[in-house]
Amino acid sequence: MRKPRIMRRSRRSEAKVNPRGSLRDVTVDDVIRDLLDLFGHLGLDAGRLAARVVDVDSASMASRRLYPHASAIGELLTAWHQDPKYLDEYGDPLPIRLRSRGRSFHHLADKTVPNMNPKSLLSELEQIGAVTIDPSGNIRVHMRSLPVYEDKHLAIQHTLISLDSFIRTLRHNLDSSPSNSDQLFHRVAWNGNFDAQQIPTLKIRVKKHGQNFLESCDNWMTRGAKPPARVSKKKRVQVFIGVYLAVDGI
Repeated sequence: MRKPRIMRRSRRSEAKVNPRGSLRDVTVDDVIRDLLDLFGHLGLDAGRLAARVVDVDSASMASRRLYPHASAIGELLTAWHQDPKYLDEYGDPLPIRLRSRGRSFHHLADKTVPNMNPKSLLSELEQIGAVTIDPSGNIRVHMRSLPVYEDKHLAIQHTLISLDSFIRTLRHNLDSSPSNSDQLFHRVAWNGNFDAQQIPTLKIRVKKHGQNFLESCDNWMTRGAKPPARVSKKKRVQVFIGVYLAVDGI
C-alpha cells in the first residue's frame, strides 16, 4: 500500500503534492452544483441562495441556527461518560433511573442541557438507539457519539454544522498569517492511486483512530469548559473538531 501524502502548507503557503499524482480538478460550478444537490437531497429549499442571505443581520441568523439541539444531546452523552458520579469502578457509564434522589437522568439533563425537557431528550436518545430502558426502569447508555445519519433531523443538523465549520476554518486560514500560531489546524492525507477494495479496511482504521482522537480532545476540552461560578471576562467560544473520509469515484 502506498503511503498517503500529507498535504501541508509550505513556507510560501503552497500545498506540497507528490508529482506522481494530481488532485481532481474542481471548479466553482462543481462546488455550487454539489451543494445544491446536497440541499435537495436533504429536502431543503436552496433556491435563490444569494437572495436568502442578503440584508440578513447576524442576530437574525443566530436565532435560526440549528446548533443547540444537536450539541445538547452530545453534551449529555459526554457527561454520562465522564462524570465520576455516573461511572462504575471500571470507568464505564452506570445505568440510571429517570428520577432518583441521587444520580438520575433528570439530574444529568438538568446539569448539562437545562433548557431541554428531560423526557423529550430521553425519547430522542431512545429513538436513535443511544439508550435503552430495561423492564425495571433503568436507562442504559450504549454510545458516546451519535449515529446522526439514522435520524433525518439530526442528519440535517450535522451536515449543516459540518459544512459551516469547515468553511469557517478555510476562510480563517485564508485571511490569517500562514504561521502555525495563526492558522487553525487543517491537514489532509491524500492518495491518488488507492486500491478500492481496501476502502472497507480504511473505514475501520479511520473509525477506530478517529474516535479515539476525538474522545481524547473532547475529554481535554471538557475539563477546561466548566462554566465560571460568576460572570467572567474571558471570552467563551464554540469549538468543532471533525474527522471525515472522502472517496472520489464510488
